[in-house]
Amino acid sequence: MQDALLFDEPTGASETLQAINAELAQRAQAAPQFKERILIFGEGEPGARVAVVGESPGPPDIATGRPFMGPAGDMLNRILAAIGLQRKDCYLTNVVKMISTGDELTPDVLNFFTPYLHRELAVVRPSVIIAFGNTPTRALLRTKKPISQMRGEFHDYHGAQLMPTFNPAYLLRDPSKKREVWEDMKKVRALLATT
Repeated sequence: MQDALLFDEPTGASETLQAINAELAQRAQAAPQFKERILIFGEGEPGARVAVVGESPGPPDIATGRPFMGPAGDMLNRILAAIGLQRKDCYLTNVVKMISTGDELTPDVLNFFTPYLHRELAVVRPSVIIAFGNTPTRALLRTKKPISQMRGEFHDYHGAQLMPTFNPAYLLRDPSKKREVWEDMKKVRALLATT
């Protein structure tokens, strides 16, 4: 399995989410910079039609051990409800599995966690991925373009359609971007209606 970490390409559905999470937890415990950190793993089932990918868990996620909790999670729930989805319909995860601040997301941290994200999505096999923010968009599409240039259009991710848009936490700080997210989500809703 160590060989799979050397490549960003998904390895296929021969793995399980539990095995991927166990391997990540073991490697994080062995790495001094992650040893004392709480990891918040993805939530949902393989086969979910929609995967939601954020940057990293926030402090409200610690209490439940679940991603996308607190005010940003409430905003996510409203976004999903607006297009006819609920959390239970989706696979929810983050690129980085530890609670962090933006300045902690160094290239080394991203390089440590990103291969696991690719492997997670290979197991889940969603048909649509919503990438909330710069970090997941860049990690999944291998681009340096900002979210403002990438959002609003679908991009292919190993056969899934990926829609980059602004992060719910960002919308709490800048509500003026809600209109753009709504435009993006209408496209996701229309795609889901045809698949």
